Amino acid sequence: MDSKYEPLANNEGDELRGPRRRRKQKKRDERNARKWEDLKQFVWNAKTRHFLGRDPLSWGLVVLFFVAFYVCVLTLLLICMLIFSLVLDEIGPTMQGLTTPLQEIPGMSFRPAPDFETTLIRFIQGKPSTYKPFTDHIQGFLDQYENEKQVGENFIDCKLGRPPGNDGKVCRFHVDDLGGMCTWQRDFGYDEGQPCVILKLNKIFGWSPETYTDGNSTDIPDSLRPRFDPDYIGVTCEGLHSLDNENIGNISYNPPEGFSRFFYPYLNQEGYRSPLVMIQFLNPINGIVINVVCKAWAKNITPRHHINDQLGVITFSILVD
Repeated sequence: MDSKYEPLANNEGDELRGPRRRRKQKKRDERNARKWEDLKQFVWNAKTRHFLGRDPLSWGLVVLFFVAFYVCVLTLLLICMLIFSLVLDEIGPTMQGLTTPLQEIPGMSFRPAPDFETTLIRFIQGKPSTYKPFTDHIQGFLDQYENEKQVGENFIDCKLGRPPGNDGKVCRFHVDDLGGMCTWQRDFGYDEGQPCVILKLNKIFGWSPETYTDGNSTDIPDSLRPRFDPDYIGVTCEGLHSLDNENIGNISYNPPEGFSRFFYPYLNQEGYRSPLVMIQFLNPINGIVINVVCKAWAKNITPRHHINDQLGVITFSILVD
């Protein structure tokens, strides 16, 4: 009996909900219309002539403030730049010596170092994919030393010494001085398990080496004496520990004498190239990490030789698999 009246009750509910929905929709439309009118009034109020809530005078003051602010900032910047231009030297650093990060003794660096997070040179003999990053890095570094990039009036030949009256010019470094065994045609020795490594002294403005004049000086090691030349900063490499010395084998140096003193001092000359020394490990023991320490020898370098300071010293490791 009750089920007969249920559809009627539902129809009556639908009839009551219909007007309610229309009233809610009307209120919603009115709210949206008011919001839109408020937004238009905020952007531009024709009655008060306000734009974004401000009259022309207020906007003028805001613009004037920011113009004055940025003019003051720009003026201070120009004053600072003027002071720096008067105080700083365009060619060399104003502060030099041990009290600055630019120490009086140059550090030494090596190539290849494609990954500067490690000093390990590891590769598999006869497997190009393992040593190609190292050989590519060496070749890329030597590109700046190609003969065509050392041409011009600013370059001079210093093989027989620096000619007088050419202090402002730079010495031309000949890649041929690095020897015939360490070339890209020979994969810099990596394919044969005889890796080549480039050594260089870091540039320090105004620094000049005080080379040893006597090859019998007790300050230089015995391994350097056969290659000693008073016009060069000598270079030696050996194992860091006694066990490393047993595994490192023989080492060749090119140029044998070391770094020519005629390339110094570095005075920020245009086209300056640091002198290089190429070392080659001729018969290192395979499968063992060999820690290597290389040192530069001059009167104003040797007293500060210390691995921690890395002044005139460089350490790295090789592993030939």
